[in-house]
Amino acid sequence: MAALVLSLSACSSDEDASSKASDELLSVERVVAFGPTETSWEVKIMADCEWEVTAVDNIGWPELSVSPRSGEGNGTLVLTTEQNHSSQDRTAELTISTKNGLKQNVTIHQTRSGADLSISQDMFEFSDATGTQILTIKCNTDWEILGLSDPLDDDTNWLKLGQLSGNGDAQVPITVEECFNDTDRHDVLLISAGNLGDNIFAITIKQKSKELITLSLDALEQTFTASGGTKKVKVSSNGAWSAAIPTDINWIHITPTAGIGNGEITITCDPYPGATLERLTTLTVSAGSKNPQRSDVIITQTAN
Repeated sequence: MAALVLSLSACSSDEDASSKASDELLSVERVVAFGPTETSWEVKIMADCEWEVTAVDNIGWPELSVSPRSGEGNGTLVLTTEQNHSSQDRTAELTISTKNGLKQNVTIHQTRSGADLSISQDMFEFSDATGTQILTIKCNTDWEILGLSDPLDDDTNWLKLGQLSGNGDAQVPITVEECFNDTDRHDVLLISAGNLGDNIFAITIKQKSKELITLSLDALEQTFTASGGTKKVKVSSNGAWSAAIPTDINWIHITPTAGIGNGEITITCDPYPGATLERLTTLTVSAGSKNPQRSDVIITQTAN
């Protein structure tokens, strides 16, 4: 909403300005009103002397700031604040004075949003373990939490909310699954009430990673005869791991190719009929990214 200037005062103040008019000029916008989503405004000052903001009456509007607090000649006061998330208008008054006693009062209004939304906190931090914390919502109308990614997405299914929308006050559980990686993860959600943008808060969810990923295998070599067959390798780990063989190898097959925690990899070797030389390859199991862990299994198939 554009600033509304209700009156523009000439060089006098509410005091006896006539005796000082020949010495000083001070003229400012007297009343200015703004919408709930605006966070920065300018108040023009016309003066031919030094001036100072001598009083700021902003009880009930503590986040309102005024800069600069003094100047000489024409200038601009910049008012900054947060959006008005409440259902009440708010008002502040500035007093601008000169050395000879001229004074001008500026009344600042910011209109209400219509929806009154508040949250208990905008940052939630979790350890690497499974955990739940509660988001307390206070609202006088419908609200909605936006930005939660597709729960089928493997990168974000670690985060779950008890509900994504509601009406009125609510206690919303925020739950994280155990982190099996050595890199931190986070997501940013938005909670909105009323018209989008009028009443909106960002909520950051952070979860710490495991300090150290461990990985070990129960066998570092596996040997097959020419007839092929199946063998198993046990994986011991406290994190997420992946398994792979070189892409040009088609006679060895492994399942699964990924896992979390302790697990088992099945190695299937195709028959090797008519061969006169043994063949070999490597199964690589790895875990972690910040401090990667790796273990190899040498796979050999003998000739007839």
